[in-house]
Amino acid sequence: MEWSEQSKYCSFNSWKGLTYYEHYKKIVDWLDKGSSELPPPREINIDPVGECQLHCYWCIVQDYLKHHREQLGEIRRLPTEYMHRLVDFLAQWGVSGICISGGGEPSLHKGAWGLPKYAVDRGMEASFVTNGVVMAPELAENIMCCRWVNFSVDAADRQTFKVIKGADRFEQVIKHISYVTEYRERTRSPVDICFSLLIVPENASCIHKACRLAKELGVQNFHARPVDFERGDIEGAKKLNFDMQKIQEEFARCHEEETEDFHVFTVTHKFDPEFHVKHDFKRCLATPLLFSILQDGNAYLCPDRKMEPQFRLGPCYPDPEAILSWWGSEKHRQIIRSVNPAAHCSKCTKAEYNRQIEEVVLRDGMCLSFP
Repeated sequence: MEWSEQSKYCSFNSWKGLTYYEHYKKIVDWLDKGSSELPPPREINIDPVGECQLHCYWCIVQDYLKHHREQLGEIRRLPTEYMHRLVDFLAQWGVSGICISGGGEPSLHKGAWGLPKYAVDRGMEASFVTNGVVMAPELAENIMCCRWVNFSVDAADRQTFKVIKGADRFEQVIKHISYVTEYRERTRSPVDICFSLLIVPENASCIHKACRLAKELGVQNFHARPVDFERGDIEGAKKLNFDMQKIQEEFARCHEEETEDFHVFTVTHKFDPEFHVKHDFKRCLATPLLFSILQDGNAYLCPDRKMEPQFRLGPCYPDPEAILSWWGSEKHRQIIRSVNPAAHCSKCTKAEYNRQIEEVVLRDGMCLSFP
C-alpha cells in the first residue's frame, strides 16, 4: 500500500497526470505532428546554488559537485535580481508553479529565501526542497507561503544520518523542522510540511522509527521511497538487494500511524517489486511538463539528468526571455526524440506520465468518449 484510501488524492499519486490530458495532447501534436504550439510547462525547478553541506552518496549531481565543478560555468550562484526577473517572466508566460530545489542546497543562497513569497505574489504556487541544515526566521516566513516544503532527512537517528549523509547535522535538522512546524501552527499557514526518507540499506530497518519521529515533530506528511542507486554516474552504482518482507512490515507499521492530520506515503510505483529500476514506457514524452533551471544559467530537459550537456535545452541567463528562443524549437524536438529511456535513464521521475501519454493519449486505452 502506497497510501491510505483517504489519502489517495495526493501529490505523490502519479494518476494526477491524467488531469494534464489536454496538455499531453498538445505535446504529442507538437512532437509527432509538427504543431507549432507547445504550451509552457506546468512547473519550473530553480536550483539557485551549486553548494551543499552534506555528502549523500546517492546524490544525482555528486559527479558535478565533487569532480566537475568547472562544468557549472561562471555563475554557480544565480544572482538574486536575476531570479526575481526570472519569476516575473515565468508568471507572465503562464507557468503555474516553481520549486526551489537542489543541484545543491537552496537554503545556502539567501537570495532564494524570498522567492516563494515573490512567486506567490505574482499568482504562482511555490514549493521548497531543503536538507534542513539552515533555518532562519526569514526563511521560515517564506516557507509559510509555499504549497508544500520537503525536508530531506533520510534518517531516524544521529548515527545513521552521519553515516549516510557524511556530516553530523541530525540534531540541527530536527531542531529546525520542529521550529518550522511550530511556526506553521502559530501563523495558521496551510503549507504542507513533509519529512522524506530515501530508503537505502543503512536506514531500511528504521523506516517506522523515522515515521514516528516525523509524527512527533508535527509535520503533515511522511514520504518514504526507494533510492535510485543504479545510475551510471554514481560512485559504486549497483543493484541493491533489500529484505522486502522486512520493508513491507516497516511500511505497514508506518501506515498504522496515520491520522487525519498526519499522512503516510510509501511510494514505490516507479520501481519494480524489488525496488529495482523499471521502464514500462517506450518514449520520453512528458518532459515538457517541467524543466530545471540550474545555477549555470541553463535549462535542462529533465530533473533526473541535471548538468548533462546532451540534455541542455538552452540559456536562461541573463535574459529569461531567451527561453522563448529554444522552447518548442526543432532543437528541442530533437533532444526529446534522442532520448532512449532504456539506454539513457535509470529511475524516471515522470515514468507514469510517459506511460499515460502512450496508453491514454496515443492509444485511447480508457475510451475517453465514454464517461
